[in-house]
Amino acid sequence: MRTRVLFPVTLFCAVVFSACSSSRPMAHLIINNESGMDIPLNVSITNNIKGEPGETINNTIKPGLQELSSRKFPRGAYSITAETNNSLISIKKSLSLDTDKWIMITYTHNDSMNIQKKYGYVDTSLLKKVNGKYTGLDMYIENRKPPTL
Repeated sequence: MRTRVLFPVTLFCAVVFSACSSSRPMAHLIINNESGMDIPLNVSITNNIKGEPGETINNTIKPGLQELSSRKFPRGAYSITAETNNSLISIKKSLSLDTDKWIMITYTHNDSMNIQKKYGYVDTSLLKKVNGKYTGLDMYIENRKPPTL
C-alpha cells in the first residue's frame, strides 16, 4: 500500500520540479568584435527588483563573432551593462527575461573612413575617440534566435 502512494507522489514531484526548472528563460550572449585585436570586455546582468549583484562575465574577446555565455535566469526585470577600455566605453540596457533572449553586442574600433564605408555614416553620439580611432559598443536584444546565427 505504501509503495502505491509513494510512486505517484514521487512522480508528481519530479514532473513539477522539471517543469519549474525548464520554465526559466535562457539569456544567450553573442559578441561581434569588429576590431582587429583582442579586447577585454565586462558584461554584467543584474536583477532590478532584488538589487543583488548579478552575473558578471569578464572575457577577452577575439576578433569576429562568438557566443560567450548561455545561462538560465529566473523570470524578471534585469539590467545588462557592457563595458570595455577600462570602463571608458559602456552601454546599459533594460532586459525583461520572460522568454529566451539573444543579446547581441558589437564592439567597433576603427577610423572614420572604414566606419563610413561599412555603415554609410559615423554616429559621433555613440562613438568616442580612443587612441585616434572611433570606438563604441552597440547592443540589441531579440526574442528569437537571429537567422544569421
